[in-house]
Amino acid sequence: MTETPKWLEQAARRGSERPWTLGAALDEYCRNEGLTREQLSSLLGCSLDSLAWLSLCRRPGPEQFAEDVSKIAERFEIDASKLAQIVRRVDAVAVLRRAINTQEEDPLLLAARDRAEERDK
Repeated sequence: MTETPKWLEQAARRGSERPWTLGAALDEYCRNEGLTREQLSSLLGCSLDSLAWLSLCRRPGPEQFAEDVSKIAERFEIDASKLAQIVRRVDAVAVLRRAINTQEEDPLLLAARDRAEERDK
């Protein structure tokens, strides 16, 4: 087994600051879902070292999303559908946040309020 380079963790952390990296999406997913890196690695079925290497990858592009996800998943031996779900969920939350910033009333709060009203009926 090869030894993990000492610089990997720092590189993954710095890379995650770049929105075009997969690391940025993975970090955002962890924040949104309240997960630790350990929990995320378990969800993806990979080691923390593999997660750090994965974080250095370019984020799948919209033009060839499925192909990019497949290649990344194959390279890191993770479930492609889980990776795709994570990236798509981060994208969806970002769109909702932008919508919130352009509207007076929060659509998430409206949905939650509607759901609570239905439950109380």
